[in-house]
Amino acid sequence: MVHTLTIDQKGRIKLPWQIMESLGIKTDTEFVVELTESGLLLKPKVSPTATPLTDQISAMNLPVADWEQMEQEIDAGRLAS
Repeated sequence: MVHTLTIDQKGRIKLPWQIMESLGIKTDTEFVVELTESGLLLKPKVSPTATPLTDQISAMNLPVADWEQMEQEIDAGRLAS
């Protein structure tokens, strides 16, 4: 999907709704702009209150003795019972 965008007099860029919809972007979403060798990188700002994935997994109280066993179970394509 390619679009040509224009920066207005206040430095704002309006994203087409198709892009916003396909990425799940809502109005008032904060973004981080990073200058790279190839141009600008624009990405949604990650919430500092988001729970890390490892914390979410450990809170599940999975029937696994330790992380090594969990990795073996995942590699084998089965869950521990």
